Amino acid sequence: MSNKKWVVSLAAAALAASVLAGCGSAATVNNTPRASTNTVAASLPSEPTYSGPVAATYQGGKLTKAELDHQYNLQIVLLGLEKKQTKKVFLDNYVVLYKYLYGQAKQQVKTPVSAAQAQQLADQALQQLAKSPYKSTQEVDAKMKSLGLTKNDLVLWADKELLLQDYLNSKIQVSAAQAKAYYNQHKSDFTQVTVDQILVSTRTEAQKVEQQLKGGTKFADLADKVSIDPSAKQNHGHFANALVSEFVPAFAQACLTLPIGQISNPVHTQYGYHILRVDARKQMPYADVQTQVKQQMLPQVQQQQVKAIYNQALKDAKIKVVSSNL
Repeated sequence: MSNKKWVVSLAAAALAASVLAGCGSAATVNNTPRASTNTVAASLPSEPTYSGPVAATYQGGKLTKAELDHQYNLQIVLLGLEKKQTKKVFLDNYVVLYKYLYGQAKQQVKTPVSAAQAQQLADQALQQLAKSPYKSTQEVDAKMKSLGLTKNDLVLWADKELLLQDYLNSKIQVSAAQAKAYYNQHKSDFTQVTVDQILVSTRTEAQKVEQQLKGGTKFADLADKVSIDPSAKQNHGHFANALVSEFVPAFAQACLTLPIGQISNPVHTQYGYHILRVDARKQMPYADVQTQVKQQMLPQVQQQQVKAIYNQALKDAKIKVVSSNL
């Protein structure tokens, strides 16, 4: 009943998050999902060669206006930036992420992104774009063609996305002090319960279930018969030794407050109406839940640390715009 997802990219976070989430699991500091693919790609496309006037310089390199325009057009396709982001704002983001930090990533990440992985993410991005903000793959293709872009541009973007993710993930850490402080502030989240529950669609149905249970009907038998929770087919409505943080708020609160062994009144969540009984409940000591603590606090820590990394890189990159006509 919980769902936490994280992707590190800033300039293309909206698309990359939806695409990477579709790989089957959350993208986290210690587990970057790279689903298998049947796509065969021998090598990555060659990087375009840009020439002409320089738009900006940065520590260790320069950005031509041709590259700036080309990559800005790619972001228009990915996120629809025509009226949302000025060229100057995009320039800073692009240089920091895809030039400065990407340059560091290439030097420090030991396992490079394979051509197959980049191809897969590019294919998934096209599929996602064809659903929103576009209406078909043909519309995406037409938009890309009108802006002078090809599929290779998307594959190269995907390569950088994945390598940046690996690099930034390697920089993110949850300290022992942070984890212990979080545990102390959120102890109820780490209460372990064993609970039986039956899920139905309406309050009237839930009240009927409540009366049947109070009349002596066995939880498992009734769960098998009437519960609409898909998991009931396997667990008969029984959740053993679960942390309350795994549940949605209203259900979690009931697990924390319902007297042991008592049949609840109907509890409403976005899934429907629950009747539950808590059979056991105990506060888990920090030593037993350190891993879960770090997982639960990870999104907030990642957001803070990636922002700090970005801001420091923006300072260190020393970007200087040298063109008056972006």
